[in-house]
Amino acid sequence: MIETLHHLILSKMINNILLQENHSSISEREVEIVHLLSMGYNSKEIGEMLFISEHTVNTHRRNMVRKLDLKNSYQLIVWAFKERILSL
Repeated sequence: MIETLHHLILSKMINNILLQENHSSISEREVEIVHLLSMGYNSKEIGEMLFISEHTVNTHRRNMVRKLDLKNSYQLIVWAFKERILSL
């Protein structure tokens, strides 16, 4: 039930995010992951919610950090807020 609710909320948020211009540098799946990271979930929990392995989540995280020339996931979340991919 909670997983279904999270999925519905994420779907709505992703649809809103895709309307924004600045999402093009990361994929839809990466947007989902960075959003869940910003909510405090770890890679294992994110993997369970998205039905992917923890390793796959970590690969997405690593790819985003590298692609955006950042140093860590904290900077990734800050970047996402600055680019308005995430909002309060």
